[in-house]
Amino acid sequence: MQNRDTDAALGYHESTKLAYINLSNKPPLYKSYTGLPTIALPTEFPSPEMPALEAIGAYETGGGPPPSLQSLAQLLYYCAGVTRTGHFRLAGEVHFRAAASAGGLYPVETYVVCGDLEGLQAGVYHFGPDTFQLTELRRGDYRAWLAAAAGREPGIAEAPFTVVLTTVFWRSSWKYRTRGYRYCFWDNGTVAANLLGTASAAGQSTRLVNAFVDGQVDELLGIDGQGEASTCLIAVGEGAAPHNSSESGAPLGKVGGASTITAPGEIDYPEIRETHQATLLATSSEVEDSKGSLAHRAEPPDAPFFSLDDPSSLPLQSTALGATIRERGSTRRFEHTPIRLEQLAAMLENATKGIQSDFLGGARESLQDLYLIANAVDGLPSGSYCYSPHRNGLFQLKEGDFRQEAGHLGFEQALPHDASAVVFLMADLGRILERFGNRGYRAAQLEAGIVGGKLYLGAHSLGLGATGLTFYDDEVTEFFSPHAAGKSAMFVVPLGVTASVNRVRPFRSRIAMSLDAQSRGARKG
Repeated sequence: MQNRDTDAALGYHESTKLAYINLSNKPPLYKSYTGLPTIALPTEFPSPEMPALEAIGAYETGGGPPPSLQSLAQLLYYCAGVTRTGHFRLAGEVHFRAAASAGGLYPVETYVVCGDLEGLQAGVYHFGPDTFQLTELRRGDYRAWLAAAAGREPGIAEAPFTVVLTTVFWRSSWKYRTRGYRYCFWDNGTVAANLLGTASAAGQSTRLVNAFVDGQVDELLGIDGQGEASTCLIAVGEGAAPHNSSESGAPLGKVGGASTITAPGEIDYPEIRETHQATLLATSSEVEDSKGSLAHRAEPPDAPFFSLDDPSSLPLQSTALGATIRERGSTRRFEHTPIRLEQLAAMLENATKGIQSDFLGGARESLQDLYLIANAVDGLPSGSYCYSPHRNGLFQLKEGDFRQEAGHLGFEQALPHDASAVVFLMADLGRILERFGNRGYRAAQLEAGIVGGKLYLGAHSLGLGATGLTFYDDEVTEFFSPHAAGKSAMFVVPLGVTASVNRVRPFRSRIAMSLDAQSRGARKG
C-alpha cells in the first residue's frame, strides 16, 4: 500500500466515526405486504384466566379444545400483539406489545403454518400486529413440509398449527450494532415465553424446535434468510398427521405480492451475517445431530444452602396471565425495598421448570445456570448465590453487600444496583457448542430469553417489577467465579419493587470511578 492509496485513510476514518442514533435509516417496526389476501382476526376472545405463575410453570399441558381462528387470535395477541398505545411529546405514538423487547425495536416476525382450523383454511400465514390480521402467503396444508424440514418432527406434523418465529436482524442492529444479534434471540425468547404460557392456559400442548433446515423453512415463508431469517418453530396442540399435505422436496412456488421489512441506509455488520451463516443447518443429518440434550452436570459448591419452599404451598396471589401480559412493562427504576423470599422462590421455581423442546431432555433441564445477587430479600442474607432448580434452593457463594457490583456488572446502570435481586443467566458455551455445534449458540440465547421472559411475567403477576439488561461479560464471570469459571453471561434480569416515579436515574458505580482513576496512573502493567 502506497501513500497515495488514500482509500485506506478514508476507510479508517469512516469506520471509526461515532454516532448515537441515526433516525433517518430506522427500519419499520412492522412488515407489510401488498397484493395478497388478508383475513381479519377476531377481537372477541377470552382473556387467559390461569394465574400467571401456574401458566409459565406448566411443563406438560394438553386436554384443551381443538384450536380455532378465535383461539389462534388469542394466542397471537398475547404473544406478539399490540397491547396498548401511548402518546409522548418526543416519541409521538408508541405501540407497546405483549412481550418485552430490547429498546422496543421488536425484531421478531410471527408466521403460522396450519391445517384446517375452525374459521381458517389450511395455509401459511403472516401475522400483522399493527392491523391484527393474517396475510395468506400460501394456501394448503404444509405441515408435512415443515415437519420434514425439522427432521420429521412428529410434534409439528401432528400439531393443528405451528408458529414460526423469524428475526429481522437490522431492527436490532440499527441501534445495538453487532451485539444486536444476541438481543434478537432474547426477544424471540420473550415472545416464546408469552406463547408457551398462553398455550398452557388454553390447555394446548407445545413443543419448541430449534433444529431445522433453515433454507427450507425460509423458502416456505418466502423470506430471504439473510435480512430476515427463521429462528424457531413452536408446535401448538395435538392431532393427527395430515393426509393431504405438501411434502418437503416438492417444488414450492414463490410467495406472491411484495413485502417491506427495511429502509434505505441499512448497515451491514459482517459479524452478524457470518455468525448466523455458521449456525445454519443444510441437511437432515445436520438437523438430527443438533437434536438431543446436554447431560446434566450437578456441581453443588461447598457452600451454605438455603432451601426454598414449594411456591404452590405459599399464600401468594398471582394475577391472571392475560391481565399480567396486558399490564406488563419494563421497570425503569426500582425502590430500595425488600421483596419476600417466597416471592423470589416462586419466580425462580416457575421460570425454570423447563420447556418441551428438541434440545432439552426433560423437566427442569436447561442450558442455563442461574446466578443471583440478593440486595434486599427478606429471609435471605445479602450476597451472591447459585440457584439449583433440581433441589429448589440457593447455594451461597459470597455474603455481603454487592449493590455497587450489581450496578457495575449491569452495564453501569442504576437498575441492578437498586433492584431487590438480580438474576444472571449463564451458560457453559464450550459444552453446548461441543454437543450441538454453532446451532447450540442460538439455543442458549433463545432459552435465556424464554427464562428471562418467564421471570418478567412471574414478577409482574406478583405486583413486582422486572427488566432485562445487557452486561459486562467477562466481569460477570469473574464475579461469580470460581463456581462460574468457563461460563458466559447470556441475559440479566433485575427484580424488585417498581418506583413510584418510574424513570431511569443516572448512576455511576464506585467500581467504574476507581477503574477510570487507575487508568490515568503512570504505573506499568
